Amino acid sequence: MWRATESPAPTPPPGRRRLLTAALVLGSLVAGLVPASGAAASPDRSDVAAFDAVDPFIGTRLDTSRNKGNSAYGNTYPGATVPFGMVQSSPTTYRSSDGDQKGGYEYTADRLRGFGMTRLSGTGCEGRFSGFDFPVLPYTGALPGGALPTAPADRITDYHLGFDHADEKADPGYYSVGLANGVDAELTATTRTAVSRFDFPSDGGATLLFDVAGSNNRVFGSEVTVEGDTVSGWVEAASVCDEGGRYRAYFSTTFDRPVRSHGTWQGSEVHPGADTASGGTTKHGAGAYLVFDRGVRVTAKTGLSYVSVEGAARNAAAETRGRSFDAVRAQSARVWRDALGTLRVDGGSREQRVKFYTALYHALLHPNVFDDVNGDYRGYDGRLHQVERGRHHYVTYAGWDIYRSQAQLVALLFPKVGSDINQSLTDMARQTGTWPNWPHLNQSQQKMSGDSLQSVVASLDAFGSTDYDRRAALESMRSTQTLPADATLRRHAYQYATVGFVESRKGDSATSKTLEYAVDDFGIAQLAKRLGDEETYDRFMVRAQSWRHVFDDAGGHIRPRERTGFDRDFDLGERGNQFEQATGYQYGWMVPHNVGALIEKRGGTEAALRDLDEHTRELDAGVYGTKGAYLSNQPSFTMPFVYHWLGRPDRTGEVLRRAADEMYGTTPSGLPGNDDLGSLSSWYVWANIGLFPAIPGTAELMVSSPVFERVVVDSADSRRRITLDAPGAGRAPYVAALRVDGRATSNSWVSADFTREGGRLDLRMAPRPGAWGTGARDLPPSYADGTDARNNIGVTPDGHGNLGSLDLSDNSLSRERLAEAGAAPGAKLPLGDTGVVFTWPDTGPGEPDNWIPHGQRVPLGGRQATGISFLGLATNGPSQGTAVVEYTDGSTQSVPVGLTDWTPGTDHRFGNEPLVVTTGRNRAAGGSDTAQTKVFGTRPVALDPAKRVAAVVLPRGTDRGVMHVFDVALTDRPVAADGQDG
Repeated sequence: MWRATESPAPTPPPGRRRLLTAALVLGSLVAGLVPASGAAASPDRSDVAAFDAVDPFIGTRLDTSRNKGNSAYGNTYPGATVPFGMVQSSPTTYRSSDGDQKGGYEYTADRLRGFGMTRLSGTGCEGRFSGFDFPVLPYTGALPGGALPTAPADRITDYHLGFDHADEKADPGYYSVGLANGVDAELTATTRTAVSRFDFPSDGGATLLFDVAGSNNRVFGSEVTVEGDTVSGWVEAASVCDEGGRYRAYFSTTFDRPVRSHGTWQGSEVHPGADTASGGTTKHGAGAYLVFDRGVRVTAKTGLSYVSVEGAARNAAAETRGRSFDAVRAQSARVWRDALGTLRVDGGSREQRVKFYTALYHALLHPNVFDDVNGDYRGYDGRLHQVERGRHHYVTYAGWDIYRSQAQLVALLFPKVGSDINQSLTDMARQTGTWPNWPHLNQSQQKMSGDSLQSVVASLDAFGSTDYDRRAALESMRSTQTLPADATLRRHAYQYATVGFVESRKGDSATSKTLEYAVDDFGIAQLAKRLGDEETYDRFMVRAQSWRHVFDDAGGHIRPRERTGFDRDFDLGERGNQFEQATGYQYGWMVPHNVGALIEKRGGTEAALRDLDEHTRELDAGVYGTKGAYLSNQPSFTMPFVYHWLGRPDRTGEVLRRAADEMYGTTPSGLPGNDDLGSLSSWYVWANIGLFPAIPGTAELMVSSPVFERVVVDSADSRRRITLDAPGAGRAPYVAALRVDGRATSNSWVSADFTREGGRLDLRMAPRPGAWGTGARDLPPSYADGTDARNNIGVTPDGHGNLGSLDLSDNSLSRERLAEAGAAPGAKLPLGDTGVVFTWPDTGPGEPDNWIPHGQRVPLGGRQATGISFLGLATNGPSQGTAVVEYTDGSTQSVPVGLTDWTPGTDHRFGNEPLVVTTGRNRAAGGSDTAQTKVFGTRPVALDPAKRVAAVVLPRGTDRGVMHVFDVALTDRPVAADGQDG
């Protein structure tokens, strides 16, 4: 468990591994422990140790030769932090040739903007990354009259620091640089404290500037106070992307050398000897400077807090009192060695190990501890809260990114951290009343698509991180994501929850939102199932199949859909306005929870295999006029594992190895895209160890060929150990056979129980593909529950039109008026003298009452019949499709289905017979209109009377409008041989 204030725990029982969090626990130093050099100085050998293999400079350079849609820039940073730490003490850059500063650290820059306390690793929003609070700049120039020569608010660039990469060094938990002004700066950190050492030259001044209003994004206020040998203050700044919320951060710094003089600046005025300053909205508008003896070597200990200055001082005292810079550095190194040691690999080249352990390092930088050492934290509601003793409150989540593999990696390696994250997210939902999808610090924010933090909770839970209020989390998900959809933050949630897709006219990544929401709902369903809530499971599994609504069977692709049909003119090779940071071809594989059905709808194994082979010809093709993949961006993350469902796990391994070799490197430009708080790096970690959590919300792991010959997962504070042995993996890259805990299996995946409990995997490797994983029974599971259920709520009680919608204009049938017209729940509706008798759905308010067809199978009892008829209507219609009758002998018969629009006047199409007529549709916004609506029975279509009808499969697609089927009925009365509908 990550602890900040407690003494070290007793030695764990034999066989139970405990993560040694030296930098987070008081009094646990090891005498003489000296950090090893970083990867740049490591010997050129393949057995380089995990700590030594980490190169924090990987991902710091923008590759301007690539234009893929997103920056080819990891936006990582070299700096001092510990796993999941509150503090990220780090340099931030400035390029003097053009004034470009990116907002982070970019390797082509030639100057430093100082050493800040906070950073976000890998975000987009170039230039507006946020963080970099309270930058410190060492200054050696003269102080005329005891004052700075210029106010930093007027010309901060005068104080920027020249440097050369040859004078930099970075290890996990440590950074140093020799500056052009002769100062040697070193950074290290504990969880909440930055410890910095500045060695000033003897031939210049020794001044430290605290640029309190120097945050990356806009500032809204700041304050600084100098009192003796302590400087403290706060800033209020804009959160990530400089939009949405504001956060307030506090700091308190003490020094191991006396402060000889000081001053402050406020706006354009510099005040020697002044103790305080405050700033408004001016960047760099307030700060303090402290003067030390010439040639001093001074250590600054800066506590950070998001509660108060007193909290910041308390954090620094608790974590660093009595400890030198070198002692804290050694402590930080020990923490990192323990953290990296949760995932040990043997074999591989030096380059492979450097890429792998650097990726693991980056994957453990977020989310972040937010509580002070006394347990206080400022919640999303602005109030002061207290975290339970022995736990932490975690913040800052890239929801769209983390759910695809990073949450699972954290849960696998740090299950107690995973539980704390789940409790933190549950508390977030309790404090806000909803589920923001990209919260930064304690600011509730919406960015990107989806409601993915619900999937994060479900995945962490599946991996065994269950020590949190699980039922409160589920109840919050259920209550916020059900109609009337007034407590959800999902954009277009009402339309999605009622009709099952977001129509393309919305723009706003409408089609990918449908896919993302379906994955989110699958996660909610899986959590409900593990908690025994079958009702919630059933409801959300129906919604998990909503991806089918945007699958165009006629073209064999996921495609934007309008209320009047699919947009077949949309170019699936362009990013457009329908798919978030991706093309339709890239999102076309993103149905991770029901890949088997996706393959079937794409035309079966051969057709899908051909398409996927074509798609993976280019692995990082971007989003401009391409059918290729985009593996440096999140929607493609699960795509390579579709090969597992195609019975070709060998090709999964081929794609993963190609990606590792072609896309990733050990130079500063070695990350092919934004790391997004570690999500890209976490994908790389999984891709190299032969395991992958391809189904978010569950804990099944796909097995593929690892890069390394041996992989050992030792979960921190847990008895779980997973060992994967693959002798010869370097020269024989294909899995020929697998034994799970000594038992042979041809399955290309392992169960959730194995993931949660641990065990042993023995892989026999081969130089060429074989039969392993290719059989029909070897394929991973596909989750089809909910596929055949009614999926639309088209009937609402008067006054509650927001509990359903039949069309995409927020209209529904009135429950009361239907009853008056003879269609009360369970009522019988005869179709003239045809012998067809329909049953109006016996459902309650808010329950699905009709099918929007996408190929659902409706059982019909195995009775003999002469004809079949459908009860329904079309919206924005008319609408036609083809159903398939299944006979008990295995034969089938195609049956045309055509339904008239529900407000047709007297224009009844296809021989439809109006059976229920009402006046007035309920409106989601309240009240009703005066439109006359009709529900139709279709003319019976003749069946083979000698056969028994097992079921009917509703149309897989329709031509126009949206078809709604309320019931299907058979007749045994004579039907004309040419009887058909439409």
